[in-house]
Parts: sequence; structure tokens; C-alpha cells
Amino acid sequence: GEAAQAMYDIVDQLATTIPTDFATAGEAVGEVNTRFGLTGDALYDLSEKFIKFAQLNDTDVTSSVDSVQKSMAAFNVPAEEAGAYLDALNKAAQDSGISVDTLTSLTVQNATALSEMGLSLEDSTALMAQLEKSGVPVETVMGGLSKALKKATDEGKPLDQALSELQKTIANSEDDTEGLAAAYELFGK
Repeated sequence: GEAAQAMYDIVDQLATTIPTDFATAGEAVGEVNTRFGLTGDALYDLSEKFIKFAQLNDTDVTSSVDSVQKSMAAFNVPAEEAGAYLDALNKAAQDSGISVDTLTSLTVQNATALSEMGLSLEDSTALMAQLEKSGVPVETVMGGLSKALKKATDEGKPLDQALSELQKTIANSEDDTEGLAAAYELFGK
């Protein structure tokens, strides 16, 4: 009873203070409460952010909450960081022209490999945006990076060190063939 009334009050407050309708406010509050377990001021704040996020990206608020929560869960990011991730996701989408739906989907699909590489959710989202923008097949790049990570781990090196060494090898190569051979050795063909 009291919890339902509190949620209704939040919906009413959202629908009368920001440009949205009662249905959208209700969807946002219900989904944010269910997916993130928030109540009170935290529920109001994040619901408002999701409404604005959905409006900005021309997406459905329910699917936006769903896809963002799945990305955050895949990287074990707590609910308190949802607002910051919405900002990072908006920036990546605007910088690349890739939809937020595509970016959240790619981060979820590649979460294990990206996490093993030590990338945060924000860094992973930015990487997926850049790969998609450049037209590079994400599956191919992720396969190569996974192979590079395994090879670096087998050699007792962090991935960033292996990539730095590869960059130096390529820069110091006498010809393109030598640099390409080094890349093949690290990433596979």
C-alpha cells in the first residue's frame, strides 16, 4: 500500500514536472524500480534520467531501461552508476552515430572478453562505438583481441603491454610484411 502510493506519487511528480506523459512516467518508474531495485529519491532521479535518455535517443523508455540494465549487469556495475553510464552511452552514440540500442547490445555480447581485457563498461562502449563507426567487423576484432589476450596471458604479460610491444614492432619494421607478421602472431589471421 504505502510503497505503491510512493511510486504513484513519483509518477505524478515526473509527469507534471518534466515534459512527458503519465504512461511514460509510469513505465520508467516501474522498470527502474524492478530492474534496479530503487525507491524514493533515487527512483525519481533515475526514472527522470531514463525518460530524458529515451526522448533524446528516440527510444522506448522500457527497452532503454532493459538494455542499459543488462549492460551494467554484464560488467557488474552498481545501480548508483546508472546516471553516469547513461551520459557515457549518450556521448558514445553521439560521437559515432551508432544507436544506443546497438551499443548496449554489443557490450552485452562481448562483455566477457572486454572485462577480461580490463576494460570498463564506459571504455567498452566507446570501443564498440568506434569499431562500428569505422565499419570494422566487431566479431573479427573481438576474436583477434581474445587471441591476443590469451597469448599475452600465456606469456605472463598484461594485454596493454603486448599491444604496446606490437605497436613498437610495427613502427620499427623495415617493411609492411614484417609488421603484418607480428600482428598475425599476436591476433591471428
